[in-house]
Amino acid sequence: MTRPILYVSILVCTGVLTFSLAASGRIPYAVVIALLGAAWLVLHVRGKIRFAWIAFVLFSLISLLLTWFGTSHWFVLTGLLMSLLAWDLTIFEAKLHNIPVEDVRKMETAHFTRLALVIGLGLAGILAAGFIQVNLTFGVAIILVLLGIWGVSTLVYRLRGRE
Repeated sequence: MTRPILYVSILVCTGVLTFSLAASGRIPYAVVIALLGAAWLVLHVRGKIRFAWIAFVLFSLISLLLTWFGTSHWFVLTGLLMSLLAWDLTIFEAKLHNIPVEDVRKMETAHFTRLALVIGLGLAGILAAGFIQVNLTFGVAIILVLLGIWGVSTLVYRLRGRE
């Protein structure tokens, strides 16, 4: 179940970022993104999982550059989330190789539950930030970020303890 979702996340990440560049008239950049996505997919199929973090960093930087190009924030967010998902599932899939089949299903269910919770909380935070505007000082913003990181990590730790 992990492998098809991993392939879909790589393809969606590449497709969304390529489409956003092609739609804005930057065809040469779109071709480069498509080739990078194809390379990521081929390297994964060949078992070169150590390149997953390089691909994640590249696609994250590309997503940031697309924000600078004025691309829709939803395309950028989708590309960034899908690259994060592909990177996480690559590492998770590598951990599943030496585990019995009956345990793999349980681990996949628990991992996908945690992953959906973290991505859902992140999306909810992004949507809330789009609708709610509050003027904060830099210090208060840092404290809120640290509290958010602590809260999400505590939630993941408790969910992991229930496995």
